[in-house]
Amino acid sequence: MASVWRRPTFTVGGGEGVIALIALSPTKLPDPLPISRTQHGIPIDTESGDAIDLVARDRSENAEWFVEQVVAPFADLIATDLGPDIAATALATEHAYVIEGRLHDPEDLGHVQTAWALAKCLCEQGAAIVIDVYAARAHLGVEVAALAPDRDFDIMHEVTLFFDEIEDGTLAAWSLGLRKFGRPEIVLVGIDAEKATETAMLLRDLAATLALGDRIEPGDGVGVPDGRRLIAERFDPASAPVVSIEGDALLLR
Repeated sequence: MASVWRRPTFTVGGGEGVIALIALSPTKLPDPLPISRTQHGIPIDTESGDAIDLVARDRSENAEWFVEQVVAPFADLIATDLGPDIAATALATEHAYVIEGRLHDPEDLGHVQTAWALAKCLCEQGAAIVIDVYAARAHLGVEVAALAPDRDFDIMHEVTLFFDEIEDGTLAAWSLGLRKFGRPEIVLVGIDAEKATETAMLLRDLAATLALGDRIEPGDGVGVPDGRRLIAERFDPASAPVVSIEGDALLLR
């Protein structure tokens, strides 16, 4: 049996934990789905998984809507992560299974585990691609099917780190996926290229800290390994248009 992923430093006052996974399948999958707590990893020691819903969408119901609303918005993402051939497969898919859940200020991460348990089951039954909407990442179905049901929490499976150049020639770095935990995304700007690896490690560690329950508020200070203390402020998207984030984000500088 899978044990729930705890948040050992949980601090109340966070936002809504939101997760959305879309599994794409070339064939219609069984209904009801043969989901198993033991085989697929639904934790038994929490009720947070009750927040997760699964809805099937078929191209045959409304082909134009299916392509425009379910598949096309993620075509570039799938091509970038998995290659153009897989993206072409996605555009031709006949069935989509949308896994969604919302939980206010979640005290544990059972909702995340339950969503992935459903995705694992779908992929065992034949789903070929899984899109992690809020982390902006695509996974091959065979990889999701192979997830260990009793695995430990892995922040880098749940959050994606992005880098891009800004107007002054330095880099901006940001996270996507912290919405799953009811926490704002983190943004850093003015990064020298030679410090990209160091910055990625910092972002990873901050993301893990927030996922496990800590909070950072505007005005808080965050110590970094080089001895500096960064101050958090609300991120203004107009200040760095290259940073693509929907929802709350904090800039550290």
